[in-house]
Amino acid sequence: MIAVLGDEDTELPLPIPGLDAVVLPAVDSRQAPPGDVDAVYLAGLDTAAARLRQADLSAAWGIPCVTREELTAVALAASLFAALRQARKQPGAARVVIAESTAIPTLCPLLVAAGVGEIASWHPADAVTFPLSRIAQRADAVLDPVGGGVPVVDPRIELRGPVLIAADDPEHPLLALPGLVRALLQVPGAQPGIEVLLACVRALTACTAFGRRLPDRSDPELTPTVARLAARALAVPEETR
Repeated sequence: MIAVLGDEDTELPLPIPGLDAVVLPAVDSRQAPPGDVDAVYLAGLDTAAARLRQADLSAAWGIPCVTREELTAVALAASLFAALRQARKQPGAARVVIAESTAIPTLCPLLVAAGVGEIASWHPADAVTFPLSRIAQRADAVLDPVGGGVPVVDPRIELRGPVLIAADDPEHPLLALPGLVRALLQVPGAQPGIEVLLACVRALTACTAFGRRLPDRSDPELTPTVARLAARALAVPEETR
């Protein structure tokens, strides 16, 4: 059983295929977790609060704890690699811009680990001096972790703009969750580091049909593939990763 911790604004597309999930109200890490809970998904907290809560619960309860921010980064990265594959471009030759990168701190190190050639960050505070449309002129893709769309094309320039990949579907972070939890539960004390998350990215990419950005949630091979690749990453000693 996975405990889903969120807040009153959290939108969860329950049920989650492949997982028995229960939504819990605020919990105290000084108390023991419910007896049938063996993993935690932090679904609705802001990034900073979620990271603190993740460290607190992982240390106190000794069970896997995964955040929505981490799995949003996985889904965005997998969508990027699907788009690059369709454009017949290798990640090492790609230029990517992350809009509002502070909202998703896992994404940049994840793309670095995946071998993306050039990564730039942009923040709304830079808009007057450095409009996103200018920063993105030579980019292959712009990643929008907040969702809602951002203007990436300068209308004065008659060139094809970069691909915009936005975190605008609450189901996308859940695609890798069942398989990742299955892998983490095989290793006592395991937590999702960058190499494990990268394995999830590769699994989602492998299950994505050409012409699509992400796999179908109902694909029977999705969870086993994520679990297999994540377990393989966990089996590599941390000092050699």
